[in-house]
Amino acid sequence: MYTAYVHHALYIEGPLSLFEPYLAELKPFFAEKYEKFGVDDARALIEQAQLKNFGEATFFVAVGSMTSEAQQALLKLFEEPQAGTTFILLAPHGTIIPTLRSRMMPLTPRLPASQKVLGSPAPGRPDHFVQQAATSFLKSSQKERSDYIAKLLKNEDDAREQVRELLNSLEAELHSGLKKAKQKTLYIEGLEDISRVRGYTNDRSPSLKMLMEHLALTLPHA
Repeated sequence: MYTAYVHHALYIEGPLSLFEPYLAELKPFFAEKYEKFGVDDARALIEQAQLKNFGEATFFVAVGSMTSEAQQALLKLFEEPQAGTTFILLAPHGTIIPTLRSRMMPLTPRLPASQKVLGSPAPGRPDHFVQQAATSFLKSSQKERSDYIAKLLKNEDDAREQVRELLNSLEAELHSGLKKAKQKTLYIEGLEDISRVRGYTNDRSPSLKMLMEHLALTLPHA
């Protein structure tokens, strides 16, 4: 069970069908799922989260879809929650708008084998491997980044999922670097760029090479 989080606002990308398995794993204070999450739902969540009758609490919200207005309404709540409050949002790939995503960090809970369902994070490589790759990517030269992208996309069968895993890890690295950076603009622009690229990966036939080469050019060097 996850009891300590690295950030107060986290997201999981996946289908609404993952709600029950993650609910059993996360054991939150508050949990709700919505086929469509609108601005009225956002206001109700804000009201619930601002109650003063609890200390530390985790709010787990799963959505099948989410309006832009609802996400805009959550910006301040996710940026400045009450002390001890954590928000976890489960949403389909590409759903979260860049301004809201920039206030969050990715989370990939591990499900027991008996609870694996279609759309859960691919087992693939260990998380630390992908995180190390992201750290190395940000420290690499332009040529080294391009060479790594070529290797990443060599296996076409799981290239899209590997790109998404790398994007999540790059996002986490930039969030970490943002806290220490003197010039924060490049990191903020990098986070927004990653969010846009992630959205394009949901297209029917995205050019993953072109998208990743764009990030190779634009992401800051750590």
